[in-house]
Amino acid sequence: GWEGFLPLLVVIVLLVPFQAAAEEYVFRGWVLQAVGTHVRNPVWAIVIGSALFASLHGYSSAGLVDVFAFGAVMAWLSVRTGGLEAAIALHVMNNLVAFGVSAASGTLDDALDQGRTPVPWEALTGTVVQLGVYAFGVMYLAKKRSIHTISG
Repeated sequence: GWEGFLPLLVVIVLLVPFQAAAEEYVFRGWVLQAVGTHVRNPVWAIVIGSALFASLHGYSSAGLVDVFAFGAVMAWLSVRTGGLEAAIALHVMNNLVAFGVSAASGTLDDALDQGRTPVPWEALTGTVVQLGVYAFGVMYLAKKRSIHTISG
């Protein structure tokens, strides 16, 4: 009921932005730049950083592909926009929805133990659509608002 859900929702809304931003600062702010200083093409930094990001999430098969794609798009947006804002916003919204739905359905324990419940391959369809629409929207707004970066 609501008595159990509302306290969880408050904790999720308060903590998820810090959790998601911390992951972005580490993987897109630090790892992406650290690897990027050693390679000419930013694609390699994106691939290496995204692989590390995915490997630390504890999923297998489709879950790994899903999180790798998520990390790659966030890294690409960070390179293209020259900042972490778009990646942080996407990560926060994704995790708020995921944890919020899990809390509402009583499966928050499964969501927090990422390796326990396998991710179905069909879930990749939703991820591809979500990431494509978001990336297109960010790049459209960046172009419309004349955001200039030194990285792309």
